[in-house]
Amino acid sequence: MNLVASILAIAIAIVLYIYTIEFFIILFRITGLTKEKAKFQVISLVTCSGFTTSEAEIVTTDKKRRRLGIVCMITGTIFNVIILSFIINLIGNVSSSEYSHELMIRTIIILSAAVGFIVFTKIPPIAKLIEKITISFARKIFYSNKHENTLTMLDSYNTDAIVEIYLNNVPEVLANKTLMESNLKAQYNINVLMLKRKNRTIEITKDTVIQAHDELVVFGSKQSIKDLFTYKVDVNDVEEVSQIKENVIDLIDNYGTDAMAEIEIHKLPDILRDKRLFESEIKTVYNLNVIMLKRNEMPVKVTKDTVIKENDNIVIFGNYESIKKIFLN
Repeated sequence: MNLVASILAIAIAIVLYIYTIEFFIILFRITGLTKEKAKFQVISLVTCSGFTTSEAEIVTTDKKRRRLGIVCMITGTIFNVIILSFIINLIGNVSSSEYSHELMIRTIIILSAAVGFIVFTKIPPIAKLIEKITISFARKIFYSNKHENTLTMLDSYNTDAIVEIYLNNVPEVLANKTLMESNLKAQYNINVLMLKRKNRTIEITKDTVIQAHDELVVFGSKQSIKDLFTYKVDVNDVEEVSQIKENVIDLIDNYGTDAMAEIEIHKLPDILRDKRLFESEIKTVYNLNVIMLKRNEMPVKVTKDTVIKENDNIVIFGNYESIKKIFLN
């Protein structure tokens, strides 16, 4: 590889590196992170800097984000190795190449083209179009269920947030009702700030009726927005119920016969039904410890009085055969 080819390879690799970071930021935003939090976590993961804060728990405690984080680290390592090898190759070519006016011109053209491309894609209309295409692609990755709504957090203010929502399924409180009839603001304290239908902005009035496949931007309580717009399966829909009747065990790590596992609980074991943890004998009889609990995507403190419910996500530690016996039978 000659000097010009080395410079071209580095320029292409850096451009791809930058846009890979942008792509992962959007993927993390699709999982519910704000842009600033997503940017910080992605840069930390992709650059393999290992810089962490308490905010890292929002990645490590969520299965989708944890898996996405692993992909980020692997991708970042590959890019780092490739770019480093190109730089080493460039240094070797510089020491063995003869400088010329033509070589300098080619180098300037390559670097200018790379910078120009980055600047061009940062122009607001172009950047917005790229972001829209990327978000559309990301939705297909994370939300394959045709009923599932996509919630992208745009900004947060303590317990409140501005959230962009793509509606595949209209919540019952909004179905065939005007905004005034739904009492969305009075009952849930959620304000609809913007509405787009078929890529056209619709004026919002008290008589507006929300429809499937609308895009909303709303402001209100994070928990209220999640509770209202997260799709809930109709128990009368046999096909959907059959898809979720079994619990899902995701092995995090194993230690001989013991293991740490994350469990999506769709079918509550009898040993836990309507019982507090200390009443369930899950620890005294099976020697299993519930380490972490998430309910409606929010962490819940685990105590001896905690009652596990269906649709909870738990992290549990103990004998792996016992875990499977309780949660898969």
